[in-house]
Amino acid sequence: MIESETIAAVSTAPGEGGIGIVRMSGDKAAEILERIFISANEKTRAGKVWFADRTMRYGHIVDPSTNETIDEVLAVLMKSPHSYTGEDVCEIQCHGGGIPLRMILELVCGCGAVPAQPGEFSKRAFLNGRLDLAQADAVIDLIRSKTVSGYNAAKEQAEGRLSSRVNAARETLLEILAEIAVRIDYPGEFEEASQAPAGALQKVKSDISELLKGAEAGRIVKDGVRVVIIGKPNVGKSSLFNALVREDAAIVTPTPGTTRDALEVWLDMGGIPVLLTDTAGIRDKADEIEALGIGKAKEQYQKAEVAIVMLDGSAPLSGEDQSLAKSLDHEKKHIIVINKSDLPQAFDQDEAKTMFGAYIKDSDIYNISLIGDKKENTNEILCIKTIEKALKETVFRNTFSGASLLVTKARHKSLLEKAYSEIREAMEAIANGSAPEFAEINIRAAREALGEIVGEAVTDDVIDRVFEEFCVGK
Repeated sequence: MIESETIAAVSTAPGEGGIGIVRMSGDKAAEILERIFISANEKTRAGKVWFADRTMRYGHIVDPSTNETIDEVLAVLMKSPHSYTGEDVCEIQCHGGGIPLRMILELVCGCGAVPAQPGEFSKRAFLNGRLDLAQADAVIDLIRSKTVSGYNAAKEQAEGRLSSRVNAARETLLEILAEIAVRIDYPGEFEEASQAPAGALQKVKSDISELLKGAEAGRIVKDGVRVVIIGKPNVGKSSLFNALVREDAAIVTPTPGTTRDALEVWLDMGGIPVLLTDTAGIRDKADEIEALGIGKAKEQYQKAEVAIVMLDGSAPLSGEDQSLAKSLDHEKKHIIVINKSDLPQAFDQDEAKTMFGAYIKDSDIYNISLIGDKKENTNEILCIKTIEKALKETVFRNTFSGASLLVTKARHKSLLEKAYSEIREAMEAIANGSAPEFAEINIRAAREALGEIVGEAVTDDVIDRVFEEFCVGK
């Protein structure tokens, strides 16, 4: 176990709540708790409070210097090594307001604890061998997950699924290195010595390739995607925005140019975290204020990974539609939505596709109507399902296929790519009949890269960068 100071922090979110938690970890945690805790059936501090491991006790936190009662609490002590950090850990559950939490934290720090740094509890769990670095990496993703899909991806990593796959690959590489070492020392004992590890290397290469297949999907479920709604004025952008948000977040009127600023809301769309942005209508002629809104709309379009381009199906395609279509970035992903399908249509999907060009596929164009039975909202429900389907099938086609585990961290992806590259070079050296020492160098580099994922042979700077993203108290 790592010897260190006893740390303390508020482990619940700021603001009002039914319960707030002050957490301590370290050698003095039990001693400090016993100094400030009086059980409910004690009126004085006549006898020392004894905390059984993992047993919740009811009582009060009292300032030992003044004998002033601070709050009514429940307290529990989890003794090392069977705790989150691997050290003695205690948690004090008090009322969830800022004042009692602050007073208790100040009291425990006055009794010998020091304020915890961001992520310091999880960092100690890693240093004490309770978590490897890949599992610790997943903790903050669990806290920050925006959708159930993101939470499940982080949970799999926190439970060690990624670590298990990486450690299995490292073990295979170690066996290959041992075999190469024997063949180098005793070359006369083996025939075709340089070819022997190729099959095992191919297996590791395939395993890493499978993990990399989940990297883009992992990024999406962790960080989400920016989706912007654009189009000329009065085509229904704000109505679509409100339907997807499921509330009247944007003002909707028949007057063109009502939306002047960009509105942003995070949504869970079929398990995908989406930052949805409504923008001002884009047209050639606009007054000074509206022009500012159009400028912001274009900025949001540039930032977004996906654009929902709305057209009014009840009116012929106009010069403004043509101008907008020509201005689009062909490298960006687009969903073309023809609104007002409840009215007689002035053009069809083929005409719309011709206007946008060959980079838009038939499967990227959808007809919707936001006008329907107001009581049942049937058209809105259908519209929401249509857009979710569009995001899954048009925007993220093939992104989630072929991956049994989602790799959510850019650091992990970079290290997997490095390991893959090194193994590929090792296999090429073997195939070319080079001396086994050349392949050995690449295989060692691949094993070290995989080791950085789980925290083997990782530098202090990398460890600090991982945990500085955490909140205080975790």
